[in-house]
This record gives sequence, structure tokens and C-alpha cells, in this order.
Amino acid sequence: MSKKKGKRVQEIDNSPVFRIITLGDSGVGKTSIINRYVKNIFNDNNPSTVGVSFAIKELYINKQKIRLKLIDTCGQERYKALTNAYLKNTDACFFIFALNDRDSFDNIKMWMDLFYENHKINEIPAILIGNKSDLESDIEDNIINEFAQNTNIEFIKTSAKEKININEVMEKLAKILYKKSNFSDKQNINNIMISEKNPKKKKKCMSWIGGFLRDDN
Repeated sequence: MSKKKGKRVQEIDNSPVFRIITLGDSGVGKTSIINRYVKNIFNDNNPSTVGVSFAIKELYINKQKIRLKLIDTCGQERYKALTNAYLKNTDACFFIFALNDRDSFDNIKMWMDLFYENHKINEIPAILIGNKSDLESDIEDNIINEFAQNTNIEFIKTSAKEKININEVMEKLAKILYKKSNFSDKQNINNIMISEKNPKKKKKCMSWIGGFLRDDN
């Protein structure tokens, strides 16, 4: 008799996926921010992204498993057409510039214009990130704050190198996306609980304690 081959059953992950794209000039630290958040690593000599790359981060929000798909785009002119192909199918955006690079800040308006060719303003959650806060800034805070106010976008400083506000800015946008979805549209964002570990899993009780107590009677 021939043995029946067992079928390998693969678990299907139906957890929601939120797609977040990063836009900004080459060299501002888009890859470094993603690597620091997803892998908790930092490399001063990250090669420039060619085309588009992706990273996945799993989170639990109010005990609901979600996945963040972080889309890392290059900031070079010749790749704009490729970047543009991913803009329509996006749930949120980080506009990123380097605090020590005035040109990268001046170009943020261009990246915003590119993004809003595909989305209505304020329809898609977005956060403005000033990266490399560990270095001396070439841009006055009042200029950045005025720009953020005029474009109605929240501004947050980060440092991928020093891991400053990396988790905070990612989790803030994740909570906004969760609230925007049908899962929690009425809940205050400050009351939304977020974790990297599954809060539903309970630790197994140590069985030897129960045995010890029974033997002691």
C-alpha cells in the first residue's frame, strides 16, 4: 500500500494591512528610520534605495493584530515615475527631510504635490518628519512650524541614529490608521492600546506549584 502524502496546511493571515509610504529626498534617512523601527538596527552607510523596497512590522492594537507595510522609496528624480506607481494604493504617508539639509526641507513641497496628485488633501493621514535631530539643524524651528501649520500637517523630529521618536512616530500613525478604519472610529486615540507582543497569549501557570501545594496537604 502506498502511503498517503500529508498535506501541509498553511495558516492564512487575514490581519489588516496598512500601507505607509515614505517620501523625501535621497539621503534624509528614510531607510534608516524603517530599519531602526522594524529591526532596531542603524547603519551610517546605508546604500541609497534603488527603486522601491518594503518592510513589514506586526503590531497589536486593542488586541487586534495589524501589519504595517512600510514602503521605502528612493528620492532620486529618475525614479519618480516608479514611486508614483505606489502612491495610489497607500493608506498613509511620512514626508521626511533631514534637519541638517535645507534643500531636503525645501523639496518637501514638491513631494507633497506629487502625493496629492493621487489623494485629496487631508484624506490620507500624513506626518512630517525632520530626521537627524542628533545633528546641528540648518533650519530654524519657526520656519518648519510655520510650514507645518500652513500645510495642516503634524511635525515630529526624529533621529534614527539615536532612536529618538522612531517608535513614537510609527505608533502614532498606526493608531491614526486604526481609528480611521472601522475598528475604532469613535475611540479617543490616546486610549488606544498598542503592543508588539500578542496580549491575548497568557503565560502558562507553573504546574509544579500546584503539585507542591497538593503534596503539602
